[in-house]
Amino acid sequence: MAPKAGKNLEFSVLLDYYGPVLTEKQRSILSEYYNDDLSLAEIAENYGITRQGVRDAIKHGEATLTEMEQKLGIARRSAAMRDDVERLHELVTEIRVCNSGMFTPSPQIQRDTTELLTIIKRIESQEDTPDGI
Repeated sequence: MAPKAGKNLEFSVLLDYYGPVLTEKQRSILSEYYNDDLSLAEIAENYGITRQGVRDAIKHGEATLTEMEQKLGIARRSAAMRDDVERLHELVTEIRVCNSGMFTPSPQIQRDTTELLTIIKRIESQEDTPDGI
C-alpha cells in the first residue's frame, strides 16, 4: 500500500532513533501511522479514542522527535556517514580497477584496498541499526 499524501516519512526514521523517549502509547500510535500506514480512524479504533486524540498524540510525538533531532542530529549524521562510506567504497573500487589495468599491478595497492574494503564492511555492519551509532 502506498503512503498517504502529506505524510512526512522522515518521522519513521526519527522514530527508529528516538522512539524510546516517547511514551509507549505515542510510540505505538506513531508506529501504526508511519510504519503500518494505518489511518487516524483505524488507530482510534485500536485504542478506543477519538481521531482527534490520535492526531494530538501524533503531533506531540512528532514535535518530540523533531526536537530530539534538532538537539542531537543523530539521524542526520548517520545519513551523512552512510553517504560517506558509500563514496569511500566507490573510490576504493575505482582504485582497484585502475590498479588491475596497470601492466604490473601493485600488490601493495591490492592489499591496502582489500583492507579498506574490510574496514568499510565493518563500518556498514555497525550502521545497520540506530544503536550502532
